[in-house]
Amino acid sequence: MKIILAALALSLAAPSTAEAPSDVTTFEGWINFSGEEFQLVESQNRYRAGQTRPCVSGALPRDEQRAAAATIGRQKVRITGTRVGWSDGLPGNRLDHQGSNIRNECGGAFVILGTDIAVIQ
Repeated sequence: MKIILAALALSLAAPSTAEAPSDVTTFEGWINFSGEEFQLVESQNRYRAGQTRPCVSGALPRDEQRAAAATIGRQKVRITGTRVGWSDGLPGNRLDHQGSNIRNECGGAFVILGTDIAVIQ
C-alpha cells in the first residue's frame, strides 16, 4: 500500500510533459555558428587550435539562432534543449527546427534542438 501511495504522490508532483519534457537537458561547450546551425566543441584547447571535431551540431529557433550568431560567437555557452537522433535519410539531409536548418556538419549520431542559450563566464 505504501508503494502505491508513493507512486501516486510522485505522479501528481511530476510536471506535465508540456511544461517540462523529460528529455530536456543542458549541453556545454565552445560554440561556432555556421549558417543556420551551431557546433559545440567540448574542449577549449581543441577549439582554440581550430579543431572543430569532435563536435555536436544543433540549432535554436530561427530568431534566437540569428541573435545568438550575431552576439555570442566563439564563447563558452550552455544550451538547453533536446537530443534528436540523426538519420542521413532525412529530406534534403537536413532537419528543420522552428525555421533553422540543421545539416549536422559534425556528423554525429544526434543533434540538439535548442530552446535557450547562455554564455558561461
